[in-house]
Amino acid sequence: MNNFIYEKLAVTNLKNNRKTYIPYIFTGVLTVMMFYIIDALSRGKGITQDTLKICLQYATGVIVVFAVIFLFYTNSFLIKRRKKEIGVYNILGMGKRHIARMMAVETILTAGISILGGLVFGIIFGKLMYLLLLKILHNSVDMQFSVNGTAIVQTVILFAGIFLLTYLYNILQIQLVNPVELLHGGNQGEKEPKSRWLLVIIGVAALGNGYRIALTTEAPLEVLLKFFIAVICVIIGTYALFIAGSIVVLKMLRKNKAYYYNPKHFTSVSGMIYRMKQNGAGLANICVLSTMVLVMVSTTVSLYAGMEDILDSRFPRDVSIVCKQADVDHEEIIERLLKEQCEKAGVKITDRVWYRYGSMNAVLKGDKLENVNQYYPDNHFYYVEMMTQDEYNRIEKRNVSLEEQEILTYTTNSKCGKKEINIAGRNYQVKKELRQQVVFRQFNLMNPLPFKKKMHVIFLRNVMIYFDETTKRKLVQRLYEFLEPGGYLIIGSTENIDRSAVPLVYVRPSIFRKE
Repeated sequence: MNNFIYEKLAVTNLKNNRKTYIPYIFTGVLTVMMFYIIDALSRGKGITQDTLKICLQYATGVIVVFAVIFLFYTNSFLIKRRKKEIGVYNILGMGKRHIARMMAVETILTAGISILGGLVFGIIFGKLMYLLLLKILHNSVDMQFSVNGTAIVQTVILFAGIFLLTYLYNILQIQLVNPVELLHGGNQGEKEPKSRWLLVIIGVAALGNGYRIALTTEAPLEVLLKFFIAVICVIIGTYALFIAGSIVVLKMLRKNKAYYYNPKHFTSVSGMIYRMKQNGAGLANICVLSTMVLVMVSTTVSLYAGMEDILDSRFPRDVSIVCKQADVDHEEIIERLLKEQCEKAGVKITDRVWYRYGSMNAVLKGDKLENVNQYYPDNHFYYVEMMTQDEYNRIEKRNVSLEEQEILTYTTNSKCGKKEINIAGRNYQVKKELRQQVVFRQFNLMNPLPFKKKMHVIFLRNVMIYFDETTKRKLVQRLYEFLEPGGYLIIGSTENIDRSAVPLVYVRPSIFRKE
């Protein structure tokens, strides 16, 4: 009968300490559920976008780091409250080996309930999260229910390991102190924490590095790789500054006698110094968790609200037809099928654009574009589209003439900056960068305008409504000087100008022409 005494004691202890253990188990269930859902989504066949899968995989890594820190902190809080109870067991004759066995049963029960409950709720709500994700991305909905076995195994192994580490930490805490210290452990006051400058420096460096990565990284593919590093740095920096940085700041305030020896400041500063060692980790947990929630909510709302804009910018046409390796016969077939389908649907073709082009995935190494068959996670990867001189002139209605081995270049993110490019083993001279024809610049309209050439059209919409009449006349005069004869000045529909100051001809509301 005595074979199960430790198991019975463990169950009794959990019941007696249910006010503290229920929130702990509830936290464990939520953490397990969150990890399983994200891990299952990243491994699921329903998510086909590679970029989204990478983001979900990085999210699982962040959850792992947070779960380890959060569960360890919560466990340390629980074991500190139970030191008196464990000390009583020890004084009554229960050896530390037996206490370790009892706590092992408690850990197994707690871990089992947390992991099992988290997996059950994760499986139940995982499909809901999957459907919500597809809804946000405006993808087709697959109602097939599935359970990811790999994600289940991964979740069990991970959290079993975390609970095992918490158990070893608890045993170490008990082994290092005597029964009397355990008996008074819950009543012992906090010792004044030391100023750990090294931890403060690490926290500042980690936090600064995290924000530096977030602010300086521009290439989308590079962002995906560095995102996880930035998040880890911010989490480490936050914990370090809350735990050690707060102590350093409070002690610096205490050294300031004019500030410290004030009745309002004396009690608050001295009390916080003694309590921040314990509360710092909790405050850091709240800060990190709140940040994660805010980022998740804001990202979800932005993704949902901006999806239409993303679709409009990336796919400006209602219908896009791509035919690989097409010849004249294929073009005739496509043309015939297009007309037939439009007639059936009662759709009229308008604003049609068609052109022939070649494409390749390439990595820029120096002045060489090397063809590759996979994506590279850096800003030297390019998706290259190429068209002939005749195709370009036809689409743009221009008459550009290129010599042998000459090309025009255009990049969406920045200037090419190359005078010569090697493509497929052949050197090409860059005659002109098309992007150089567009200049983005900020300037003050009250200052002299920085234009070097006169313009054919100037758009100044909904700007002059904020100016007085004198300022508007001066601005219109300056703009008039930079207009070519026959050029147009276009303003907002609610604005007007004094045409007595400049000889502009009224064309229609908000449109004026220079004679």
